[in-house]
Amino acid sequence: MSESQSVLTDDHQYEIDVRPLCQGLPFVLTDAAHPRLVLKHHGHFLVLDRSAFMPACNNLGYGYYRNDTRYISQFEMFIEGSPISLLSTAIDEGYAARLLYTNPQIGNLPQQKVTVLREVVLHDMLFERLTFENFHNEPVEFDFAISMQSDFADMFEVRGLNLTTRGERMMPAASKSGHKLYLAYKGLDGILMETTVEFKDIVPDRIHDGEVHFRIKIPVRQSITFEMRIATRMDKKEVEHDPAEVDFESALMLARQGYADWASKTCRIRTDNELFDLSLKRGLRDLYILRQATPNGYGLAAGIPWYSAVFGRDSAIAAWQMLPFSPDLARECLQVLAAYQGVETNDFTAEQPGRIMHELRLGELARIKKIPHSPYFGTVDATQLWVMLYCHYVHWTGDLDFANKYWPNAQKAMQWLASTATAGNGYLYYRRISEEGLENQGWKDSGDSVMHKDGRLANPPIAICEAQAYYYMAAREMAKLSAILGNQEYAREMDLTADELKARFNKDYWMEEDQYLCIALDGEAKQVGALSSNPGHCLLTGILDQPKADMVAARLMSPELNTGWGIRTLSEQERSYNPISYHNGSVWPHDNAIIAEGLRKQGFINEMHEVMKGMFETAQCQTDFRLPELFCGFQRTGSAPPIEYPVSCSPQAWAAGTMFQLLKACLNIEPDALKNQVRIVEPALPDWLSNVVIRGLRIGNATLDLSFQCSDGMTSCRILKKTGTIKVIIEN
Repeated sequence: MSESQSVLTDDHQYEIDVRPLCQGLPFVLTDAAHPRLVLKHHGHFLVLDRSAFMPACNNLGYGYYRNDTRYISQFEMFIEGSPISLLSTAIDEGYAARLLYTNPQIGNLPQQKVTVLREVVLHDMLFERLTFENFHNEPVEFDFAISMQSDFADMFEVRGLNLTTRGERMMPAASKSGHKLYLAYKGLDGILMETTVEFKDIVPDRIHDGEVHFRIKIPVRQSITFEMRIATRMDKKEVEHDPAEVDFESALMLARQGYADWASKTCRIRTDNELFDLSLKRGLRDLYILRQATPNGYGLAAGIPWYSAVFGRDSAIAAWQMLPFSPDLARECLQVLAAYQGVETNDFTAEQPGRIMHELRLGELARIKKIPHSPYFGTVDATQLWVMLYCHYVHWTGDLDFANKYWPNAQKAMQWLASTATAGNGYLYYRRISEEGLENQGWKDSGDSVMHKDGRLANPPIAICEAQAYYYMAAREMAKLSAILGNQEYAREMDLTADELKARFNKDYWMEEDQYLCIALDGEAKQVGALSSNPGHCLLTGILDQPKADMVAARLMSPELNTGWGIRTLSEQERSYNPISYHNGSVWPHDNAIIAEGLRKQGFINEMHEVMKGMFETAQCQTDFRLPELFCGFQRTGSAPPIEYPVSCSPQAWAAGTMFQLLKACLNIEPDALKNQVRIVEPALPDWLSNVVIRGLRIGNATLDLSFQCSDGMTSCRILKKTGTIKVIIEN
């Protein structure tokens, strides 16, 4: 074989595999409601089917991924050629799993005589420990096989992007020692990506074409155990730890210690509602595993499996939801988004100076510029959300060094907002520039999410309503912070920007006939009149005049928008309403959390509690108390649970932060760390949550332990413990 047809690496030589990967194998048809088991740690994640395997040639996204590349696309286990049967799963930790299997009827071996305990942990690589136990009354002997392949598909390819040209997939190869399997692919950019599967404590009987066979012999009531470690590397760059130095037990210990260290820096929350506590615990673990490594620090992945990459909007919103309870998470997200802030104008990536990115991908298609996500900047609201988070972070922490260091980034962000608004006659309009970009660039970014009452899609450029409200709030917050930092002139400029925007907005976006806000202005500055949940975001920012805020709140809580489980994204009266759609009638937990906090700001306490109750009861309908990315917007009826959206991401970042934001809205804590004081203004717990204790609440250099008690509809707060110097003003 010529040099162009092989690649020499380590102790073996790859040969190019010209065979179609799925030739002769059945193709799994798409099942819209297919179940998934998910594990994640840093840039690695696993997506498994109901048996905790990855079927060959599936198009359902099952696989082992790292940085937008599927390093394993098939992983199945067999005894004497028959699949083993799953008995139980335990995946609560998020980065580890315990999976128990048993054998089917095979020849002379009766069914359910052998168990296979499969323990899995992700920590810089994938570790598995397999324990076989014999419960038969005589010794057993059988062939145990693991089938593994990899298509090394980019995530966009997994999601359905058809490619006319791919790189070169290599033939599966075994090491000379016989205890390693190598899978590899040379991308169109010339980079070699490899998956190395190493077996410890046992040497396979044979390895051939991605199939690894072991002859297992177990005496009566005895067990045998061996480990396997799956490492990924790109361009011969190894993972952080040397595989020879880390075994399964130490990897599990490191993974658990990593979570414990991170969680110890967050508030400890305990309530008198055990189910609510479980929902918070699930959300916290999900946010931990969704932390996503980039070359410039950690952000938050939006959701698994399709959006396991740092997103600007999602990182900012989830960090904002968690800010009182985990300021370090906010700091982390602020830093990584600032590192990728736009510096030049690029139509392909939609980059502009000062703009905060939308999405960062690290896979092959981003590296060869087939897609613009390196990063892609097509978002109309991530910039102002970053500014809002930056200002709120400083109010919570009093970190003047951080404030001064990132002040230039905040000013550049405001300059981008100002220049974009100037070009849009005072509003932030968006339009797709390159064909690879997004048609809609608000949080409802599907192509059919902004429409007129007659169902016609709005013509771009589009000025979505909540983007203007976020701009208003960003300007107000920058005015406050600028005054504190001593720049009074800039503070007045920001306040003037906010004042002028508010006056225009209340005039141009208000629909007199509907007594409600339009979802957007279109390319002709005409109102896009479909009644949606978007105006609910405006309640939180303060941009609405009070009578208009009251009418928006009342409409949101009416049956046409409120399902009983939560507020749907589009009124059921609209022509485009579809409860099974992504954005046109479904219910999104984060959307509801933002609306609920806005209701609180406008004084609608009972309405806030109603939204919170719907979200909490939805969480109780999930086996793991995990709120999904979204669910269907059918009206609540009787005791029937909410209907799942077929391909919802789970876990998902701002869904994981939803219960925290709802609790934050109830407690109503207003920090001013730069003045060493905090106000707790009329806290209001719902009647099903009568006691909340928060320990380790950090405000500036002080730490508070607080107790909130609800009795006869009234909530009071008292200080349990205070360290550091801070003035606490409680207005019960």
